[in-house]
Amino acid sequence: MNKKGQFSVARKSIYWMIAVSVITLVVLGFFWMLASYQSSLTAIDPEVRAELISLRFVNSPECFTYVDEKTGKALLREIDLEKFTEERLQNCYAAEKENYNFKLVLEEEGQEITTENYFNKDDFTLFKKVKVRKAGEVKFDRMIIYVQENLR
Repeated sequence: MNKKGQFSVARKSIYWMIAVSVITLVVLGFFWMLASYQSSLTAIDPEVRAELISLRFVNSPECFTYVDEKTGKALLREIDLEKFTEERLQNCYAAEKENYNFKLVLEEEGQEITTENYFNKDDFTLFKKVKVRKAGEVKFDRMIIYVQENLR
């Protein structure tokens, strides 16, 4: 019997078991790093996402934008004060389906409306220069949009 040979084979099998385990961990770690890097590249800043969502408030006829009766065209960044209601906001923006809640304030007019789940905890604020149409009269104003990320 060759005891030296048996010890050599056992030592090599232990080496290969450890080597395969280490190589597997290195490969898995590498793929995990690639996935993390890819997700960090494609992540959208919450402020940018909220800015894009909030554009509907000042540019969409389904929200508050004034629509000229003669031409049928929506006048961008022109708010129809008659449309500026919480009911219209709930129809325009379904807060339960999104990750944000909003409080909209027309600074000069002094009017404010909020989404259903808004809890006065602002994460950041957006500002939009708008025109406000009230009874045929147009005035410049600023819409302050307080943004709250959902508390989930």
